[in-house]
Amino acid sequence: MSLLQRLALHHIALAQVLALACGVGLFGFLLTVSVGPYFQTGPKPGATEAAFRAELDRSVPRILRHFHVPGVVVSTVIAGAPAQTYAYGEADVAVRRPMTADTVFRVASISKSLTAWGVLRLAQSGRVNLDQPVARYLASWPLAPSPYPVSAVTVRRLLNHTAGVDAGEDTFHAPGDAAPSALDVLASQGAGPKPGRATLVAPAGEGFLYSVPGYTLLQLMIERQSGQPFADYMRRQVFQPLGMDSSSYRWDAALRGRTATPYQGNGKAIPLAIPDDAAADSLFATAPDLARFVGAPMADKQLPAGAGVLAPATVENVYLGHGLAPGLQFSRSGPETPGLGVFVERAPGQPTMLTNVGLDPGWSSLFIISPATGDGVVILTNSDNGAPAIAQITSIWTSWRGLPASNLNSGYRWFGVSAAVFLSLLGALDVAYAGSLAMEISAGGRRRIGLSRRSPISGGLLELAVAATVLALWAGVFAAVRSMPTMHAVGVSVIGALVVLALARTLFPLNEPQPRKGVAAAVGA
Repeated sequence: MSLLQRLALHHIALAQVLALACGVGLFGFLLTVSVGPYFQTGPKPGATEAAFRAELDRSVPRILRHFHVPGVVVSTVIAGAPAQTYAYGEADVAVRRPMTADTVFRVASISKSLTAWGVLRLAQSGRVNLDQPVARYLASWPLAPSPYPVSAVTVRRLLNHTAGVDAGEDTFHAPGDAAPSALDVLASQGAGPKPGRATLVAPAGEGFLYSVPGYTLLQLMIERQSGQPFADYMRRQVFQPLGMDSSSYRWDAALRGRTATPYQGNGKAIPLAIPDDAAADSLFATAPDLARFVGAPMADKQLPAGAGVLAPATVENVYLGHGLAPGLQFSRSGPETPGLGVFVERAPGQPTMLTNVGLDPGWSSLFIISPATGDGVVILTNSDNGAPAIAQITSIWTSWRGLPASNLNSGYRWFGVSAAVFLSLLGALDVAYAGSLAMEISAGGRRRIGLSRRSPISGGLLELAVAATVLALWAGVFAAVRSMPTMHAVGVSVIGALVVLALARTLFPLNEPQPRKGVAAAVGA
């Protein structure tokens, strides 16, 4: 083997080592900067609330800046009773209005959790039976005709999203407009590009299908059985007994001056919109009010479980009961079972947690209840990019309370690590492509415009196909990474470089033969 051939092989080996080192380095960077905060630990279990507050004061402003979230309010529950509330950032950026404990948020799908208590209140009074068909409590069946039996659509199955009702299509009205009736909403909530009448799309009781119209059916049932408008019933039967004076399914004058401005992930303010599906999405509330609800299922020094709204037996046997629906694996982060207006998270050997999230344009929210320990937390933001920020704040809280990571937090951990591995492999491929180009040029190669004469299997067309596949994966599987700014910026850079290099190697293929025969032969080897 000639000296030139040895040098070329040495360069190839060096390029391979460099590519591997770059891939490992990129993985370490992403794991530390973008994924590491989801493993963040707060004060040790048993530390004082002052220690928890100090950690929030240190971490939350950084978290808000990183994710471009204007503000957040956090309320805690300890020993079954509301404890403290912490506010950070701004409720309205344009006028510099700060977040406070009194700031009102639209909590999106958390609305369903409160609606469930309204239904359980009816069940407790004997006006409905959870295991009877909901049609029994309606004047007529409001959904479109379907081949599936209506008799299997029970109240319980609507509460835990196993009734087979379609997912629905969110619709909204302006704050000054009259809200449509539940019947009108059901007539316009069918899924698909052209919303139609909601219907049954699967047999009831045979699987989980998250449904907005299902909760509108429950709203209609509440109105029929109580003889009251839904918002009035919820205020009298749930909010007032719990002391939730700043909560309403009807956005009225009492809440307007305190409502946060919603923002997109890019920081642009968006107009406030009121969901038509009141029971499913339209609750406005403050964090301290929701902390009262979070503490209500747990007994404390002053109130029994249920806080006077539900009997302790109802809470224990119905609301907190297990086996409400078949165990479902919603994500790789852990098993999660749909309960009555909540999702039940169980980690082996760890306390069971009840949770729900609310994600809508301009709003992100979460609550967690740990009945066995008496702990709870409420986290509300005014941004639709708030979920990853909430996950990091949740990591601090669970660490402090000695609880397992929530599925939201574990989901970001798993997703972040997967994306980091994906991008690190692509980074190594970028370096390998660039090194190959550099060696070809140093060997005297000249490039010309035109498609490669080489076989597509080993030439530039294959590399272009790899780049196209990567783009498709990034746009599909890893689309949610856009909510993780560092990961997204690295991804755009790495994939952009890969596409440019693949195009260069395809559209400007290497001429044959090589001017420097010895080195060219070694490179070819």
